[in-house]
Amino acid sequence: MSLKIIFRGKVLFAIIIFTTVSCAGIIYTSVKSLQLDREHLSLLELSTNINLEISKSRIFLDDYLWFSDTLKRTAVIGCFTHANTSIQSLDSLLSEKYKDNSELQLRTSLKATALEVKQLHQQVLVFLQNNTKSIDVNLLNRYHDFHNAYQELRIKIDDYILRKNSRFKQRGYTLFILTFLLLLVCVVLIYRIINSYNTIEKQQALRALEVEYKERKRIAADLHDGLGSILSSIALFIKLIEKDCSKSAENKSLSQVKELSGIALENLEATINNLNPSILNKYGLVKSLEILCDKINDIGEVSCTVSSSIKQIKLNPNMELNMYRICNELINNTLKHAKATSLCIDIQQIKKTVIVVFQDNGKGFDPEIIHTTDEEKMGLRNIVNRIESFGGKYEINSGKGKGVEITLSFII
Repeated sequence: MSLKIIFRGKVLFAIIIFTTVSCAGIIYTSVKSLQLDREHLSLLELSTNINLEISKSRIFLDDYLWFSDTLKRTAVIGCFTHANTSIQSLDSLLSEKYKDNSELQLRTSLKATALEVKQLHQQVLVFLQNNTKSIDVNLLNRYHDFHNAYQELRIKIDDYILRKNSRFKQRGYTLFILTFLLLLVCVVLIYRIINSYNTIEKQQALRALEVEYKERKRIAADLHDGLGSILSSIALFIKLIEKDCSKSAENKSLSQVKELSGIALENLEATINNLNPSILNKYGLVKSLEILCDKINDIGEVSCTVSSSIKQIKLNPNMELNMYRICNELINNTLKHAKATSLCIDIQQIKKTVIVVFQDNGKGFDPEIIHTTDEEKMGLRNIVNRIESFGGKYEINSGKGKGVEITLSFII
């Protein structure tokens, strides 16, 4: 399984966990809020019905006394029946839903109200049986006692609802904080996954560069010790044969062979130097680039300079070789494509960060072309891949007719 698939799977897993928990929390909060609202509305509705029915009984009782309407007499008795029904429903709701100690005061107040309704009901029945023509003070006091008991019940219900809502809000805040903490955990987890992925990718790239470096060094050594020795021996034998040969035609042919063997040796040395630059091993990065620029200046077509406030940068051989190749590739691009008259390489070190700025005054180019499939820009993409392979960063400022400025930075 590839590293990218594993990385994406871990990130997706973290996102799924957060999304699932968050959605579950939102659904739970919404459902509980609806249930709580319905229960509280039932409490208020049932308690209001009790007061409403008793108040109606008082009105119907007055109508009965004033108009001697027997229907009002029945209505009075019906009001108490409805009130008792509401009391029973309220008591059932409290018994079913609320069973902890915090509801003890509420249920005690309900019992007191139910007792007042019962006593008032009995006194009204006695009043109706006696066919009294006016309401006496005792009955009025009983109504007054009921309203006091009801007001106490209503206060207890309001306090109870307030406490319940307060607890629910606290749970909601707790859930919100837990969700926020989970989000932070997921963000940190994703951040660490990304860092781990980048670290592993960087290590793989560095190992690949290390293998490449060792392989180049081995090939250079093999060429030097094998083919280089053979070509040197051929050149030596040609010199010996030239001394023993007197014929001019043969000497001419030997001279041609000698010249070709010399060219072969020079090409071999250039190939070996390209695989494993000996100048880099001897002088270091800055001095090697200065020597390279001196050779370019000898040609006279482009003025090349290297500037640096430090003469020696301590880099591991692999990174040093890659930076040398990057600068060499940039110089070759300028010589081949830019039609520039001058180029400059500035190398600085700020604490543990090395910054390389390459500039030329050539025709420039559109930086976006490095993302195209243009084979002519393969060298530039290779430069970008090399700098990114060991955790470096790059910035390209250019445009048609504006020259080129490429800034490379990496941590040593």
